Amino acid sequence: MARKSRGQTKRAHPSVEQALDLPEILRSGVPHIELQGNAELSLDGCKGILEYTEESVRLHAGALLLSVGGSGLCIRMYSEEQTVITGDIRQIALEPVTA
Repeated sequence: MARKSRGQTKRAHPSVEQALDLPEILRSGVPHIELQGNAELSLDGCKGILEYTEESVRLHAGALLLSVGGSGLCIRMYSEEQTVITGDIRQIALEPVTA
């Protein structure tokens, strides 16, 4: 059995985020948004749906509200991990959540 020298200290175990080498932006709780052309928007970290019509979708994304405008909008997938909106996306707006 190997012994530690007196000058050696224990190294802390890295957190899961560090171990997975996730970018800082994903570790900070800020929502992650990806847009594929004007046909699909993916949001990680959705906290709830505030409005949903074929012309407008508003989502609570932690510290931000995300508004999507267009035509034929459809929420294809909804979970806290990922929300996907498809359709003819013409407008995206972000606003801070106020108390």
